[in-house]
Amino acid sequence: MKPSGLFDGAVLLGTVALEPNRWGAISPDRAPAMTSADWLAGAEAAGFDAIELWENHAALASDDEIARIAASRLPVAIYSSYASFDEPDDAARDGVAGWVGRLGCEAVKFNVGGAADQTERYIERLGRFAAKLPPSVRAICECHQGTVAEDPAVAARILEAAGPADRMQALVHLGDDPETIDGLFDALGERIRHVHVNFLRQGSPVLADIADDVRARVARLRSRGFSGSYTIEFVNGVAGEADRPEKTLAAAVRDLALLREVLAE
Repeated sequence: MKPSGLFDGAVLLGTVALEPNRWGAISPDRAPAMTSADWLAGAEAAGFDAIELWENHAALASDDEIARIAASRLPVAIYSSYASFDEPDDAARDGVAGWVGRLGCEAVKFNVGGAADQTERYIERLGRFAAKLPPSVRAICECHQGTVAEDPAVAARILEAAGPADRMQALVHLGDDPETIDGLFDALGERIRHVHVNFLRQGSPVLADIADDVRARVARLRSRGFSGSYTIEFVNGVAGEADRPEKTLAAAVRDLALLREVLAE
C-alpha cells in the first residue's frame, strides 16, 4: 500500500495546472492534451508528496495511461471532480466514486451547484454520493465562487447535514482575500483541511516573486489552527504562451521549492 499523501504539510501537484485543455481551449470536451509522460517522472523527481488528479486525466484516459498513474510511487491522494450536483441522476457522481475507489484516493474534491433553491437537493445528493465512497475517503468541498457554498453559512449547513468533520471537509484558496478565508474558517473551522495554492486572480505570479505575501498568508492560516495539506493548483504561465506541460511543470517545481521553505519556517 502506498503511504498517505494527505498528511499535515504535504504538498501535492494538481495536474490541472499542467493541462493546456483544462478549460476547453483546445477541444470543448476538455479531452487531455497531455499524458503522464509529460509530467509524472518530473513530479516524482521534484519531490511532490502526492497528486491531485484532474478528473479527465482518468475519465478520458486510456487503460494503459491509468495503469501508469496508478503504479507511480506518488499516490493519487485527491480526485478532482467536476461532476454536477445540479443533475438529479446520480450516475455521473457514482462514476466519480468508482474512480476514487479504483485509484485508491484518500479524498475527492467536489463543488455543489449555484441554485439557492436547490440547496436541500444538493445536501441529499451529496449524502448519496458520500455513501458510495469508500468509508475512509474524505469529500472536500471547494466552496467555489458561483456555487451556493461560497456563502460560508450555507457551506456549513451543507457539510454538517451531509456528514461528520472527518469525512465532510473543505478547502480554501491561498490567493483569496483574507475576509473570504476568515469567513470560511469562522463557519467551518476544523473542516478546513486542505489549501489550493492558486493566485489566478493575481495573474499567477511566480511564488518566489511574492514570497512575503505567501508567508503572511500561510501564517494567517496557521493562526486559525490550520495544519493540513496543500495542492499547487495553478502556476505562472497558465493561459499564456508558456501554457505547455514542460513549462508549467517547471513553474510548479519552482513554486514547490518556495512553499517547502515557507512551510518549514
